[in-house]
Amino acid sequence: MLKCCLFFVSVFLFPGVHGIFGPDDAQYNETEARMLFNLAAAAYSLDATPCLQRTFTPAENQTLLTSFSVRCDFIGNPCAGYIVVSDVLQQITVVFRGTKTNSQLLLEGWTTLKPSADFYGMGLVNTYFRSGHEKTWQYVQDALSIPQYRNYDVYVTGHSLGGALAGLAVPRIVHDGLRQSHQIKVITFGEPRVGNLDFSRAYDQLVPYSFRVTHAIDIVPHLPACVKDLSYTPPPGSDGSMPCDPMSTNGGYHHALEVWYPGNMTAGSPYMICTGLPRDEDFSCSNAPKVDLDDTTMGVWDHRNYFGVQVPDFGKGGCDPTMTFKGPPTKTGVLSLVSIELPGSQIVVAIRGTRTMSQFFFETMSAFVPDTSFHGLDQLVLLDDSSRGLGGNPKTLDPQQLQ
Repeated sequence: MLKCCLFFVSVFLFPGVHGIFGPDDAQYNETEARMLFNLAAAAYSLDATPCLQRTFTPAENQTLLTSFSVRCDFIGNPCAGYIVVSDVLQQITVVFRGTKTNSQLLLEGWTTLKPSADFYGMGLVNTYFRSGHEKTWQYVQDALSIPQYRNYDVYVTGHSLGGALAGLAVPRIVHDGLRQSHQIKVITFGEPRVGNLDFSRAYDQLVPYSFRVTHAIDIVPHLPACVKDLSYTPPPGSDGSMPCDPMSTNGGYHHALEVWYPGNMTAGSPYMICTGLPRDEDFSCSNAPKVDLDDTTMGVWDHRNYFGVQVPDFGKGGCDPTMTFKGPPTKTGVLSLVSIELPGSQIVVAIRGTRTMSQFFFETMSAFVPDTSFHGLDQLVLLDDSSRGLGGNPKTLDPQQLQ
């Protein structure tokens, strides 16, 4: 059992206490990251207050300004988060929640296969993330427009889907003139690729204080896939992994700056600041191990476990430092699709056995990726053999609502 180590005597003040971030903020600060991680975990709870109370001292006066939860897609999955403010530190922190349900994971995977959407002239981004951004943007805009907070620095954070929404909110904040680049800082955890190369370059120009924390072989930061550099020849005896093509705008491409923890993330664990090549997709960091979509057990576990805790449960438990969590799985599991049947204009996907929601998502996604087109279908029916993977009943989706 792993015992939670995220306990703070919070005498640390965010660098924004003086009103403007400075050169030191271009450097990764693990203490700062761990504090923001608590807030990201708290987004999985109905009440962020216990995490706030355990993370900050009363003198720091971190107060919940607003929380939000909006219908993120036609199934009814939520995009959610909350915003806190400290008049003492003169800062606002925007926190987005990660993926909540099985079907939300599926829709995120589905939209990675579709042509991406323009994001205010900054490049192309994932359509699901763009939709979630549009549905939550008003809350961010309203908070940052309150006159008494107009000069407050802004932190933005989130885990998983929450990291993706953070990755869109931050450049939009600067683009729309709500803050200048030196007034905003973002740290995300397990963030997927939000957009393409053009978006990555625009993001880096607008957001100089940005860090993407990744854990070991967490699979989510490798989705959607980047276009591989076919000019690269893997050395003999390697696993065949190839770097991302730093010139291609066709696939996903990360923005700066990855901070990779190659092992566990308990106190004192080593990490790498990933400034190598390709830029923003450093091949000596988390991109080095080959991503295997047929065996995602450890990749899913690493995604759900950061800084020695299971992220959603830690947040729901109020960031209690006495909580304990199971260690990593001792066995890996091979995930496989039993069948895809095409009775007329309906696809039936049958999944073998009961799966966790993350495993179900990756299993389904990896089956669809090769060459399946969904145009012209009447419905998509998702099943597993225990009828538990989708909340107890088969789920019927209308592909036309996802186009």
